[in-house]
Amino acid sequence: MRRAPFAGILLALALLFVAGSVAAQEFRAATWLMSKNQVIASEGGRAVSELSQKGQQLVIFKTYVDGLPATITYILENDALLSASYTFVRDTDRRAWVAMMQDLTEKNGPPAFEQENLAGWRLAKTEIALAHLRDGTTQAAYWEKSYFARINHLPIGGTN
Repeated sequence: MRRAPFAGILLALALLFVAGSVAAQEFRAATWLMSKNQVIASEGGRAVSELSQKGQQLVIFKTYVDGLPATITYILENDALLSASYTFVRDTDRRAWVAMMQDLTEKNGPPAFEQENLAGWRLAKTEIALAHLRDGTTQAAYWEKSYFARINHLPIGGTN
């Protein structure tokens, strides 16, 4: 039995729509270049702190990630989201490290590089670093690709 070409086109468009909606989020429910108000709305709660200095804004939330207490920090420049992070303090048993490594690997594939206390992913629009620090803190930092290149003095598009 031959399928109608129209049904195939609809299926392909549906798959593209689902793939595009999943990939559209770069950090939690946020996408790069969102405004501060959009970032706050994406969290659905009140920020515990907002700081502003020289064109840069920090918006900080407290929450639980995988059942572990975490601080979420969004960094905006000129009201455009460019970086975000999870911070888990007192992660001496590395529970947050393991949970984040598993989550990031499931969502993004294996890291582009990995060491004992550091792993990194290089995605189409995002750079991610997962680190376990000497003081027992685990941090997962996300950067918009061109911002990451700029702050690290790399050529735009030269981080892949």
